[in-house]
Amino acid sequence: MWNSVGKVVIVLGLCLTIGFSWGCMGSSVYRMWYRDQWSKDEEVRPSLYTRLDELAALRSRASKMTEAEQQQTAENLGQALKEDSTPLYRAQVVRTLAELSVPAASDALRVALQDADSQVRVEACAAWGRRGTDDAVGVLAEVLAKDSDLDVRIAAARQLENYRQPEVVPALGVALDDANPALQHRAIQTLRAVTGKDFGNNVAAWQQFVRTGELHAAEPPSLAERLRELF
Repeated sequence: MWNSVGKVVIVLGLCLTIGFSWGCMGSSVYRMWYRDQWSKDEEVRPSLYTRLDELAALRSRASKMTEAEQQQTAENLGQALKEDSTPLYRAQVVRTLAELSVPAASDALRVALQDADSQVRVEACAAWGRRGTDDAVGVLAEVLAKDSDLDVRIAAARQLENYRQPEVVPALGVALDDANPALQHRAIQTLRAVTGKDFGNNVAAWQQFVRTGELHAAEPPSLAERLRELF
């Protein structure tokens, strides 16, 4: 009886040991195959992660590039925007273009605002918010008035906060006239930052200010309005 049980135990032990060994070997073989496949894929075309790392490297040295280097880089990235099928990559291309000050970068960022993916367009709004060029307000105002995606329009309204120019006020009036409360609220926040005025969350008061340029202070925001601002 003991001999039979002992044999069973020994056989089971051997099976477990062999199974574990094969499992480890199989895992190791799989890792080797994966690395080999990765290398082969890299030979055909750099992987997404490799290309993202390349963009990060470009951003880190953008300020050290000569104007000619920036121009060539911007042209290459502009072409990538048109040809690459991955929205994540195109969004990171836009982030990289934002670090370049040459005209070709502005041209590419205009193209980015027409991208099929809304997140790429949101990233483009952020780039224009940092641009600081004379045409940035007009570009963002057009996005705010015409883009079909709410998140993109909100992004444009937010980025207009970076510009203390008279043209910002009428541009935000378009958002105030929209029926969406989130867009109205964002427009009010930007108007408050740009003008230094505070009419609380009174949309009608802000609309009147945008239309008439009225400088007289409106009634102070009610307690309820101030509580809404906090939450």
